[in-house]
Amino acid sequence: MPQASPAGVSVLMPAFRLESTIADNIDRVAAVVDAWADSEIIVIDDGSPDDTRGFAEKAAARSDCVSVVGYTTNRGKGAALKEGLKYATGETIVFLDSDLDLPPEQLPEFLDAFQAADVDALVGAKRSAMVSGRYPMLRKLLSLAFSAVNRLLLRLPVRETQTGLKAFRRSILEQTLPNLEIERYAFDLELLVRIRKVGGTIAEAPVSLAPGSSSGLSLATLWEMGRDTVKIWLRSFSW
Repeated sequence: MPQASPAGVSVLMPAFRLESTIADNIDRVAAVVDAWADSEIIVIDDGSPDDTRGFAEKAAARSDCVSVVGYTTNRGKGAALKEGLKYATGETIVFLDSDLDLPPEQLPEFLDAFQAADVDALVGAKRSAMVSGRYPMLRKLLSLAFSAVNRLLLRLPVRETQTGLKAFRRSILEQTLPNLEIERYAFDLELLVRIRKVGGTIAEAPVSLAPGSSSGLSLATLWEMGRDTVKIWLRSFSW
C-alpha cells in the first residue's frame, strides 16, 4: 500500500494519434494526481494528425492540475518528453505513456518504490506481467534479446529500458534529457546510458499491465531500434 500521498510531482504524458481515448485517459490520471500537493500532469501532443490535442485540451479544462502543450510535426516520444520537461515544475518527474497500457492507479505505489530505492531513475519492469495470453511470445522473446544486448554492450543495471512508466529526480533529467540525440524508439535507452555516464543511479520496480495490453513491432521499428542501439553504444565512448 502507498505510504503517503506524493507531492511535487510532474507527470509527463506524450501522446500521438489518441483522439478517441485521450480525454478519458487524462481524466483517469487526473483522478489520481489531483489528490497530490503541488503536482501536475503535462500532456504533450507529438504532432498528431488527428484531433488528439483538441480532445486533450477539453479534458484539461476539467482539471486544474492538467495542461496541454505540443507542436505540429511528429518528432517522436523522446522529443515530446523534452518539450514537456520545459514546462514541468515538480522535483520528481514521471514519464507515463498516454495509452495507459500501464494503469495510472499504480503511480502512488511506484513513487513509494522510487523514494525507497533512493535513486535518480526508477524504471518500470513489466516482465512479470508478460504472462501467457497477455503478451505475444515473439514480443517476449524480442524483449529478452534486447535486454541481453543492452546489458552486455551498455552495462545497464536494469533488464528493461522501454517500459512507458519511469520516475526521475528532476536534477538528473536536466543534465541529460536535453542532450539526447535520438528522439524516437531508442530514446529511453540513450537517456539511461547518459544518466549512468554522469554518475546517476538507476533501479527498476515491477509494474502492472492493463488487461489486454499488447505491443506490436514492425520490421522497420526493429531495424531502427537495432541501428540506434549500436549508435548509442559507439557514441557512449565519447560522452
